[in-house]
Amino acid sequence: MVIGIQSPEIFKKEIYNQWVQLSNDIQKLKGIKAVLSSGKIFQLEKDTVAQKFVLKAIPGGLVKTDAEMDSIKNNLFNTPFFEGLVYNKQNATLMAITFDTKILNTAERNPILKQIEDKAKAFQEKTKIQVHISGLPYIRTAVSKLVSNEFVLFLGLSILVSAIILLIFFRKFYAVFFPILVVIMGVIWSIGTLVLFGFELTILTGLIPPLIVIIGIPNSILLLNKYQNELRKDGDKQRALSLTIERIAVTTLIANITAAIGFGVLYFTGSELLMQFGSVASINVMITWLMCLCLIPIIFSYLPAPTLKAQTHVEEGFLHKLLVKTDNLVQNKSSVIYIGTIIISIIAFIGVMKINVNGYVVD
Repeated sequence: MVIGIQSPEIFKKEIYNQWVQLSNDIQKLKGIKAVLSSGKIFQLEKDTVAQKFVLKAIPGGLVKTDAEMDSIKNNLFNTPFFEGLVYNKQNATLMAITFDTKILNTAERNPILKQIEDKAKAFQEKTKIQVHISGLPYIRTAVSKLVSNEFVLFLGLSILVSAIILLIFFRKFYAVFFPILVVIMGVIWSIGTLVLFGFELTILTGLIPPLIVIIGIPNSILLLNKYQNELRKDGDKQRALSLTIERIAVTTLIANITAAIGFGVLYFTGSELLMQFGSVASINVMITWLMCLCLIPIIFSYLPAPTLKAQTHVEEGFLHKLLVKTDNLVQNKSSVIYIGTIIISIIAFIGVMKINVNGYVVD
């Protein structure tokens, strides 16, 4: 991990002492192995007795006089090895920090990084010099926080959007609450599968729970819509539920198997992240389908059947009119649809050709 600044004032006594103090404070933190900076550098010296080179610290630390400051500056600039490592000719200065390998790949590094960041910000406030922080430990921690926050955000938004869609279609509390509840159970299964396989929550696997919500809700919509259609015929709830399971099971099975195969193919890419995502997503798509198929009919068998009045919005509402217009367009304006599809496909193909592929070490 590195902390960098760029300022011609770094070799002013007051600023330099602040920089040295920052490196000393970081060195004292538990879990920090070593710190290398312009105020804490080393040189190789020849040991003629042992016939080997030894590493010796160059006198540094806090300076009290301008003469000491000039001596350290000259010593640093007269050692070409450090140019490009801890300083350059554009007045940029770096501080390199190494971590204890025992805590580097654990959650214990997070509070250490927070302390380093706080100390760097304090230095910035005192000196008015912009501080830049980078390095794999810092980036990984930042990415893990981002994944954690986005996991909650995407999951919440997916549930909210799904609830709104269910409400538009059925306009009943139980027709919204219970399908969402079943899908949340599928989300819990997906998290459990990650833990069972020993996978971590990454940028990709963090998308699985909201993905399960988006894929699982259509299963519920198909079941409830078919249930209401059958219920309108004779009002027999048990018969309607039985026919719903019989006729929708195969349709939803094919749709979900197709989705599961699509995700499952990612397992053969050879990329560890994609393999984890593909295997967990494909398994839980089918688990969620099975849960919807089993639990939705069971739950609605105990609930009162919706009245005919409560179902009129389905036949007379905006969605019904939209579907009628769409059907008319498909039946009578097929040439317009073909032309539109070709134009969109050409535009999409041009867009695909302009995509740039980038890879980063933290990916």
